[in-house]
Amino acid sequence: MRVLSLLMAAVVTMGSAAACGDTGDTSGRPIDRLAEARAALPEEIRDAGALVAGTDPTFEPMTFKNGADYDGLDVDIAEAIAAKLGLTIEWRTVSFGDLLGQVENHDIDMSISSMFDRAERQKKADFVNYLNAGTSIVVPKGVGDVGGMPGLCGRRVAAQPETVFVEMATAQKRACGRKGLTVVPSDKPSADVSGGKADAALNDFPIAALDVEKMPNLELSGPQIEAIPYGIGIAKDRKELTAAVQTALYSLIDDGGYDALLAKWKVKEGALRTGAINGGA
Repeated sequence: MRVLSLLMAAVVTMGSAAACGDTGDTSGRPIDRLAEARAALPEEIRDAGALVAGTDPTFEPMTFKNGADYDGLDVDIAEAIAAKLGLTIEWRTVSFGDLLGQVENHDIDMSISSMFDRAERQKKADFVNYLNAGTSIVVPKGVGDVGGMPGLCGRRVAAQPETVFVEMATAQKRACGRKGLTVVPSDKPSADVSGGKADAALNDFPIAALDVEKMPNLELSGPQIEAIPYGIGIAKDRKELTAAVQTALYSLIDDGGYDALLAKWKVKEGALRTGAINGGA
């Protein structure tokens, strides 16, 4: 498809977040990148007028339920991207561990749920990177800086199943040797620390920071660990959709809407400017 070829070339060569109307073709006419992106969308999505997006709404402030409505930064970014493409979002609640499987099977068009873009996950989906986030350690108030991951040895560490935090805690357990480390699977890791069921919790910085604000008997322990990008997951055989989402994200960055959303949810320090595909490690 010629439209897709043009769109993919534009995505590769855009060094900034310029989205449309600021460059021209050989005839001098301005190129509307968003129009190209809309034209290159899969026919079934254009016909439906909506993107089906899956999320696990348990990661406030990134994605959560506000009554019957979906809310959070992930939700706002996905809906802003869809609007750029002339679409709406049909939201579906999907458990975190099932998101990429549903993306692969085209049960959902994309996943957006504070998912780190990891090389292992790139085998299942392509990721459009939209925010940089690190891991934070949550501990009871007064514990202070435990010294990063090595400081978790000998402790009970809560982490949500099917997340990178279980992998991190398990790897650290091996490094702890005889001192050991107990991994506590939990859907609400910080709450388990607050309630005495765990000595520490691992979570994304935005989520951990909000937990500490809500639970005054907790605190963050030391600086963030291993900041890497979150990614919007899209099936690897749907390159047109991946390119369109990336182009819409560029437009959102360029017009200031992206920065406004990050400011709204108090995560400005995680801003990305490249909107890379599979930029994680």
